[in-house]
Amino acid sequence: GMMNYSLDFVGGTATTVTFNENWTTEKLDQEVVPKIESTTGVKSVQVQTVSGTNQVVFKTTTLGVTQREALNKMLESDYKVSADNVAAETISSTISNEATSDAISAMIMALILMLIYVWIRFKDFKFGSSAIIALGHDALMVVTCYALTRIEVGGTFIAAVLTIIGYSINDTIVTFDRIRENQHTITTNEQRAELIDRSITQTLSRSLFTSLTTFFMILTLYVFGVRDIKDFALPLMVGVISGTYSSICVASPLWYDMKRTKKH
Repeated sequence: GMMNYSLDFVGGTATTVTFNENWTTEKLDQEVVPKIESTTGVKSVQVQTVSGTNQVVFKTTTLGVTQREALNKMLESDYKVSADNVAAETISSTISNEATSDAISAMIMALILMLIYVWIRFKDFKFGSSAIIALGHDALMVVTCYALTRIEVGGTFIAAVLTIIGYSINDTIVTFDRIRENQHTITTNEQRAELIDRSITQTLSRSLFTSLTTFFMILTLYVFGVRDIKDFALPLMVGVISGTYSSICVASPLWYDMKRTKKH
């Protein structure tokens, strides 16, 4: 598939291994996990140690018979763990298809409500539709970031997309507000183009300052955070850049193009 879904979404195999000595999670991550990955060909392995025992649970995507056999061989030869000390069981996805479709409908609902809000606020459906197209652009950028970087798509995926949508609509509304304030005197397309340029220029520094502040905050999280935080921060950074760009270069020109068709 295009996306790298987390085990929450797809389920998989939990392999419980009883080692001959006690392993720390750090050491397992450094030594054993790369071997499991190369032996079975799986992309990511989640590790859980069972306290008070030498048992470790490795969670992976579903393993076939040959993969399990290869794993057993490797554990036997490298760690002297016999096959009876390895137990594999299938785990089902904790996030059901229902939850996934709920999340998607929540996003669509959010977009529709924003469309209605912008339409009522600006008394102009064209403002609403150009804002929504710009938001769609941002959501797409975040999704593309997940697809290209192979970051696991889990529970935080929806949070990331919704955060960016909320963040970007704010930028767009600031610009649109200024366009609306300035638009009373407009009679020609030339004046409207000039109005958009002026409105963008007037709100640009505010939009950029807000975005840069947010961007550097998320960048700090990305640099100093643990892996899960990094996986959340990277798509957010992409989204903040995309949201700023779309508010300036996508939403306003789109509105201009929609308005232009009418002869004043």
